[in-house]
Amino acid sequence: MNYKIAFIGNSSLTMHNFRINLLRSMVKQGYEVVVIAPKDSDTTSYKSNKIRYIPVDIDCKGLNPIRDILLMNRLRALYQKEKFDFIFHYTIKPVIYGSFAARLTGIKHISVITGLGYTFLNTGFLNKLVISLYRHSLKKAEEVWFLNEDDREVFLTNEVVNKKRTKVINGEGVNARLYQPAKKESSRIKFLFVGRMLWDKGIGEYVEASRILKKKYPNVVFEALGSLGSANPSAISREQMDEWEKEEIIKYLGETHRVIPFLSNSSCVVLPSYREGISRVLLEASAMEKPVVATNVTGCRDIVVDGYSGYLCEVRNPESLAEAMEKIIRLPKEKLEEMGKEGRRLVLEKFDEKIIIQEYVSKLKEIFPE
Repeated sequence: MNYKIAFIGNSSLTMHNFRINLLRSMVKQGYEVVVIAPKDSDTTSYKSNKIRYIPVDIDCKGLNPIRDILLMNRLRALYQKEKFDFIFHYTIKPVIYGSFAARLTGIKHISVITGLGYTFLNTGFLNKLVISLYRHSLKKAEEVWFLNEDDREVFLTNEVVNKKRTKVINGEGVNARLYQPAKKESSRIKFLFVGRMLWDKGIGEYVEASRILKKKYPNVVFEALGSLGSANPSAISREQMDEWEKEEIIKYLGETHRVIPFLSNSSCVVLPSYREGISRVLLEASAMEKPVVATNVTGCRDIVVDGYSGYLCEVRNPESLAEAMEKIIRLPKEKLEEMGKEGRRLVLEKFDEKIIIQEYVSKLKEIFPE
C-alpha cells in the first residue's frame, strides 16, 4: 500500500532546508510525501523531488485565539480531505493545532518539539497557556520527539506528556557530505555570528564581547549573518544594527540562503544563545571543522565539547563570552585545526542526518509493518 505521509511546519523554507533529504528518503521508501507550510520561498524543488506541497496560512507569532481556532479548523478540513495515513508536526503552532486537528480526524501523528523558544524563556500567563495547550493537544500523539534531553525534562516536569510516549533524537541532523571541511581564504582571525538577529540568540552579548576584544585585537574581524525584522518579540531593530555598524564593532552581512561560503571564510562560529533545540548552525560549522564558541545552555552544550571542539561560556555574560573568544584568538593554528577535526568527528558520530533519517524510517516501519 502507498501510504500518504504529511510533514507540517511553520515555514516552507525551513522544511526544505532542514528536512529535504529526509523527505527524499521517504519518497524512496515508497511513501506519498506531502509538505504543508506557509509559502515563504520557492517551492518548485518539492515538485522536482516528487514531493507535493500544500500552502497554509499560519500566524506563527500572533496571539489571536480566533485566528488559531480558524487554523485548527482549516487543518482539520485539509486532513479530512487528504486522508493522510500519518502526520509529523513541527514547531509550536503546527504541533498544537495540527495535533488537535489530527485528533479530531483520527489520524495517527507524531509531534517533534524542535525547541521551546521565547515562551519558555519567560514565565507568566503566556508560558502557562502554552503548557496547557501542549498538554491537551498531545494527548493522542503516538509519540512526542525532542531534540535534547533538557526539553523533554521540561515537558515531564510540567506533566505535559507521559515519559513512555517520549523520545529524544539528536536534532534534525546535518548533511556531512554537503558541509565539508573548508580552509579560510584570509589569515586574519574572523568570528562569525549566524542566526536571526534576536536578543535571545545572544546578539547583544556578541556585540559587547566584540567591543571588549576590538580594543585589544584591532585586526580581528567580527561579523554577523542572519535576518533582521522578525516578528519575534526578541527581535532587534534595523536602527540598532546600524548603530553597531557605525561604531565599527561588527560587520552585518545581511541574510542568505547559502551559508556555506560564509562559514568557509570564518575562523570560528559564535552562538551565545539563551536556549536552542539543537543548534543547526553549530552542527554545520562543526561539520566544516570550524571551532565554535557557544553558551553552556540546552541545545548548545549538546554539540560543543568544551576545550576540545570549541569553548562554552556563561549565558547572558559578555565578559565570559569575550574570554572564550580570546582563547580562540590566542590558540596556535595547529590547535584550532585539531578543534575543528574534533567537532566534525562528533557530528559524524552523533548528528549525521543519516542517523536521524533512520529514526523516521524505523518508526514508520513499526507503524506500517509490511
